[in-house]
Amino acid sequence: MGIEYDYIIAGAGAAGLSLAWQMLHSPLKDKKVLIIDKDLKLQDDKTWCFWHSGEPPFQKLIHKRWSRVEVESAEGYITQSLQRYPYYALKSYDFEKKIIAAIKKNPSFHLLESPIQKLSSDPDSKKAYLHTPENILETSYIFQSCFDPFKIHKSNVRYPLRQHFLGWDIKINTSIFNSDVFTLMDFDHSFTGGVAFTYVLPWTSKTALLEYTIFSENIIAQEKYEEKLSAYLSNRYGLEPDDYQIERKEYGVIPMEDRPALPWYKPRIMNIGTQGGVTKPSTGYTFMRIQNQVKNIVEGLIEDNRPLIYSPSKFRFKAYDLWLLHIIYNSPKEATTIFKQLFQNNKMDEVFCFLNEDSILSEDLQIMSSVPYRPFLKAIWKSKKRLREIGRK
Repeated sequence: MGIEYDYIIAGAGAAGLSLAWQMLHSPLKDKKVLIIDKDLKLQDDKTWCFWHSGEPPFQKLIHKRWSRVEVESAEGYITQSLQRYPYYALKSYDFEKKIIAAIKKNPSFHLLESPIQKLSSDPDSKKAYLHTPENILETSYIFQSCFDPFKIHKSNVRYPLRQHFLGWDIKINTSIFNSDVFTLMDFDHSFTGGVAFTYVLPWTSKTALLEYTIFSENIIAQEKYEEKLSAYLSNRYGLEPDDYQIERKEYGVIPMEDRPALPWYKPRIMNIGTQGGVTKPSTGYTFMRIQNQVKNIVEGLIEDNRPLIYSPSKFRFKAYDLWLLHIIYNSPKEATTIFKQLFQNNKMDEVFCFLNEDSILSEDLQIMSSVPYRPFLKAIWKSKKRLREIGRK
């Protein structure tokens, strides 16, 4: 019917390139694989961060590592050491450059810059098809991160929250930042339309990435983020616009919804990354869960030529996420209080262990008992039907 490949990766973002990298370092390296995206130009427009116990993935590409974190707690700012879960930042430009260069060195792997018109499949022939303006490309499996799953629409989502942010990479002439400590959440109490905070990643004493971040349903105008960042730099560090240069901007919108995770777009077409429900709803963190998903896919293809379905969360963690989404959506001020109490009453290693879903039930109960219980009792009652729906997925 058209040009044939063993596998096609539709989308060259974090998920698609992570899958290509995993294939390149496996027995699948000799398969005929296509990586297609509408734009393959390298762009320095994203910073991916994660905490991790043990050796991090893409260790040689890590832009910065921190072992101390600052948060705003119920009693003001606190700084803690991270002994088990250091925090890492990785630049999308470095990541894309490394993996695309590796793809180009392998004659079995091919890159194609082209719009993707649609994806289709034929279960009887066990084939999937990717349609471009010029060709129909044929394969046994497509792994896609370009399109929303067909069954996802507004009626599937009870709490349509999004994490949206704008960040500035700035440079100043004097040493102000403590490059050993990053700020995870410095809350903006003047914002009423959701949970809002500033996130600070100091690269050096004179350079940093600052992001104004909101958990809410509605997106604000870009100039509003910039006004908040300018005010934060003035109030926290005494910096006026003439004191710093904005060297780069990045903007993002990440779903924090209670949408079900749907592994298949169509037969033989698997959803990966955020489109596959990999993003953790209550935090928006995705990168490490992508790495787990692509490992599962490759393991399945090697064993019996069928990708393994990755289930990112056990049922109890789905419940915790749903309850917190309910609180953020309906009572953002209560959600801010919960975050502050969480940081005040626990070690950050314990918090990261819990958010990473590495904790055992007794540790979960300890975390839950450290925050106000009334909002959670209300959330448990109000979302019980929704939890049953999600639990069946």
